[in-house]
Amino acid sequence: MNVFVFFSVLKFILHIYAYVPWEFNGTTPNINEIIIGRCLQFKLVSYQNRNPALYVDADCKKVWDLFNSSFSFKDSCQNESNYESLFNLVGFKKLLTDQALFWSGTRQVVHDYTAVQNYFFTLEDTFAGYIVNNLQWCGCKSCQGGINFNSCNKSCTNYAFYSYWLKASKTFAENANGTAYVMVNGTTDSGLTAYYSKSYFGMVELPTMGQMKQVTQLVVIVVNNLDTKPKEKCGQGSLINLVQDAYKVGINKVKCIDQPVEVMFLLCSKYPKAKRCLSMSNANKIKSNRFFVLAFWSMVHFSWSFF
Repeated sequence: MNVFVFFSVLKFILHIYAYVPWEFNGTTPNINEIIIGRCLQFKLVSYQNRNPALYVDADCKKVWDLFNSSFSFKDSCQNESNYESLFNLVGFKKLLTDQALFWSGTRQVVHDYTAVQNYFFTLEDTFAGYIVNNLQWCGCKSCQGGINFNSCNKSCTNYAFYSYWLKASKTFAENANGTAYVMVNGTTDSGLTAYYSKSYFGMVELPTMGQMKQVTQLVVIVVNNLDTKPKEKCGQGSLINLVQDAYKVGINKVKCIDQPVEVMFLLCSKYPKAKRCLSMSNANKIKSNRFFVLAFWSMVHFSWSFF
């Protein structure tokens, strides 16, 4: 398989995964049908549900009822404990060993990565993340059905949407085991850093991993925008703070990797005209066996999406 053919296939796959849904001021329309449908899809056809640690076989109608009762007929600002019943139903049955991939500031590229390198799993690949990803919701005491489809108050820290993801993030971290991974951005916008202690990862996931004492090593993956000079590399800036914070919570083994070759291949498939990618685009073949493995799994994953 030459580079042109591989990039063409991979670019089509990433186009599908890069789709951005419409944004709504209030709760996403038809949210009940979406969640029940995603629940069935996860249970019956998703590759995630083949992993024993992520396996879920819950009744999808019950999943919706528990989710709905957690926020409907309530103010937008609420406590995360309202989701306890749902998470007790669909929570992890086994630890996720050496496969947990956290992220901060790399939402698009990290999911592009797991789409083709499906050994790793992000929060959005778990059942709790899968059924609500890219959705929005909030309750209302006086609205029909108890759901506000017009506007959601996002001004409070316990807003229904945020409190759910807070609970989901904590649960994901509680079940990480062995080696865990985190992907951060080394070329952030002005005023931002690769690691931020008040992010979900810094504030919730990293401390939780430390408390559980199940993660023995943290691998930090630093990705950079193509043709952009990195602001931070391993051992620099906020990445020093990340290592120090990992030590503080009890994770004493930390490894850092700058711009892994697999990530660069993904970026070049989306931005083939970038200077960094031109030499790759003109090459006749790729000698890396790992690259051929990545190509194979990308096409397998793509084929699964049709079932």
